[in-house]
Amino acid sequence: MSVPLVATVGYVIYSDMQQTIAYTKTSLRTLASTIAINTGGRIADKRQLLERVATRPLIRQIDPKKCDGILKELLILNPYYANIGYTDMAGQVICSAVPHPDSKSINFRKTPWFQKFLKEKRFTVGQPFFGPISHKWVSVLSAPIWNERHEMVGAVNLPLDLQVLDPRIPAHMLPAGSHYGFFSQDGMLVWRDSDQAAIGTRPKADAARQIVKTGNGEFESQAADGVTRYFSVVSMPEAGWIAYVGVPVSTIYAEARQRTITATVIVLAVIVLLFVLAITIARRIAKPVAKLERTAQAVQGGNFEVRAATEGPSEIVAVAQEFNAMVDSQQRNIAQLRIAAAAFESQESMMVTDANTVILRINRTFTETTGYTSAEVIGQTPHLLQSGRHDAEFYRSMWKSIHRTGGWQGEIWGRRKNGEIYPKWLSITAVKDDDHTVTHYISTHFDISERKKAEEKINELAFFDQLTGLPNRTLLLDRLNLAMSTSTRSGSFGALLLIDLDNFKTLNDTLGHDMGDLLLKQVAQRLSACIRAGETVARLGGDEFVVMLSDLSTSEIDAATRAKTVCEKIRSALNQTYQLNSLVYHITPSIGASLFRGHLVSIDDLVKQADLAMYKSKESGRNAIHFFDPAMQASVVARANLETDLRRAIEENQFLLHYQAQVVGAGRVTGAEALVRWQHPQRGLVSPAEFIPLAEETRLILPLGLWVLETACTQLAVWAGQPRMADLTLAVNVSAHQFRQADFVDQVLSTLKNTGANPHRLKLELTESLLVDNVQDIIEKMFALKAKGVGFSLDDFGTGYSSLSYLKRMPLDHLKIDQSFVRDVLSDPNDAAIARTIVALAQNLGLGVIAEGVETEAQQEFLASAGCHAYQGYFFSRPLPIDDFEEFAQRL
Repeated sequence: MSVPLVATVGYVIYSDMQQTIAYTKTSLRTLASTIAINTGGRIADKRQLLERVATRPLIRQIDPKKCDGILKELLILNPYYANIGYTDMAGQVICSAVPHPDSKSINFRKTPWFQKFLKEKRFTVGQPFFGPISHKWVSVLSAPIWNERHEMVGAVNLPLDLQVLDPRIPAHMLPAGSHYGFFSQDGMLVWRDSDQAAIGTRPKADAARQIVKTGNGEFESQAADGVTRYFSVVSMPEAGWIAYVGVPVSTIYAEARQRTITATVIVLAVIVLLFVLAITIARRIAKPVAKLERTAQAVQGGNFEVRAATEGPSEIVAVAQEFNAMVDSQQRNIAQLRIAAAAFESQESMMVTDANTVILRINRTFTETTGYTSAEVIGQTPHLLQSGRHDAEFYRSMWKSIHRTGGWQGEIWGRRKNGEIYPKWLSITAVKDDDHTVTHYISTHFDISERKKAEEKINELAFFDQLTGLPNRTLLLDRLNLAMSTSTRSGSFGALLLIDLDNFKTLNDTLGHDMGDLLLKQVAQRLSACIRAGETVARLGGDEFVVMLSDLSTSEIDAATRAKTVCEKIRSALNQTYQLNSLVYHITPSIGASLFRGHLVSIDDLVKQADLAMYKSKESGRNAIHFFDPAMQASVVARANLETDLRRAIEENQFLLHYQAQVVGAGRVTGAEALVRWQHPQRGLVSPAEFIPLAEETRLILPLGLWVLETACTQLAVWAGQPRMADLTLAVNVSAHQFRQADFVDQVLSTLKNTGANPHRLKLELTESLLVDNVQDIIEKMFALKAKGVGFSLDDFGTGYSSLSYLKRMPLDHLKIDQSFVRDVLSDPNDAAIARTIVALAQNLGLGVIAEGVETEAQQEFLASAGCHAYQGYFFSRPLPIDDFEEFAQRL
């Protein structure tokens, strides 16, 4: 009986020791894999978010003046985001949800994480970095920003607070002295559960080197604190990290060793006892020994609830007590392993299969997510979860990655028990034994349906107009690029139509922006009804819409004809009345069109061509249709070149003044009009008729007009020292833009003071266009200057917005009869009547009158007979340079 007892006890201890060690290692591997999968899933989630944010139009512009408000919204919604912002390719922070407290400009170009991003030019996870704004240890996640030409122009950066990496494993789930955390693949400590001051360093302990070297697997090594631990490490390819869990070796083998010693003691005790008591074995002794043997056999069979009876002789009682202590220890160890395995019951669906992918175990969350119970899936393969949306090549690629790297993770479509298809994030990790043979596969997944909805919302914000629901500029350009590529292959023409609503600003100003928005929605609906499936209507912003037509015809004439038909259809639809709540409203469109075939013209140039054609429609009276003509482009290019030259001319002072005499009677010179001339370095003298309208349109008339005023006043001051010129007046033309400046009066008075000119010799010539807006302000400025001695003439009288009520209120000195009336005064009775009327009106108002454009003696005689005795024109003198004018004036 003693031999079977000893053998049984020895076998139970040995078998139990091996099972305990194997189970501990497997649970440790499961825990490490769970940490890696969960953290990797979080990082992948952030990657999806950053890549979507990087497509937003405002962010793609890389403009610090146009920061996207979504940054602050994301920061509010996610407390573990230390910050979120984006930089240009030089590392300069463009926008940040959390600005630097000192408002300093921040540049990350020299930081290791940004250098890594520049090198890899894809989504990257940076090494630990102490954030200058957040003042926390962070790991910077970076995703590239691509502009419309598919050029990388910057990076969206998310400094992730490293505290979010804490798996928060309860202390009772691991033995005392256990540690876990993450290393980067180059040996830098990313995070660990203790001594976080070492984050960002490269520990020199042997255990740290072994973690990095092993990458995926298990080993024993001595850590920096001198404790030898059993480590399980799992690589995280997406982040470039390695997750690890280390448990003191002593906790794995301690119980087994103790039981071995106990078993040896028991066996020796039994042998001694049997030897001593062999001759005294009796029924009283045999019975408790038999019970002890049956108890040991029950434990061997896996029943750890039984205990040996402590009865009989004291020696047998002592053996029973030692045996019971051994079983108690084993039970405690199993309880510890069960607690460690509780990590399996996480908030993510988990599944364990054998090496042949036969399902062995699932957790509760798996059942809640898929609807399958353990009884329904154990013994099956994951094939029953397939959605049917992925082909065989997808799964071959997935398993190739698992066999090569030991794991795989990514988005995949799954099927629930009820047949519902849903998106999930799936991670699969291979578990290997000491011989690197795969023993199991562990997979986790979580439902990302809500995240997908959020992505769709971000996509909608990035590619669709929020008011009308139409594609925005970004999506339009993508579709236009595709249409041009398709046109290259088919040889068929397409067309781009640019539509602008006429006088839309008036609607907003009079009825409010809510009514304007209501009209824009109705316009969007009408435009969408005018096109075929596959064609695009987009809103560029404001009241500008674009229609892209494709596959019109391989003949340019036919394509233009069909495009014209669509334009007419659109114009007719938009000309119909609109019901804006209780108000009936009417508005018209101006339409510009440009044909395209392939990529012969760039997208930007194509849009510009349609824009030019649209403005041609505006110029022709609105509610019109025009196709792009290359002559338009030439005109625009010439205008752009002229504007560039004009700006340079102002900077380089390429202007000069000519002076045209103003005379009375038979030719006595009383003054002159200062006329600006542009001495272009290549083109010579440029006509004022060519550059003055452009200066007015671009508001370059302001610096140019100020230069004319200062130069004229300087000349008046010079003449004051010349007796024969001192009494001359000098007329200076003043633009309406100049006069409307709030500080115009101060400008004139300051110029007079600085130059020393006599204000009584300065005469400002105004045009009737000045009287269109805010007449009271104009009159007040005139009186302010009149009080200082400055005189005023109303130029080109009778050609603009003459109003007698304003005329009598303005402190004018002269009216000028426009040369258009003087030119035909002898041949056109109407012009003659107008000239006489202006003279009579001036006399009745007590004003002087001067006729410009007098070129013949007959014209002078007619004007003199009508009562006009002051003249200006070629009959007396052309505009002359200063030296020639002074010679002319002194000669008469």
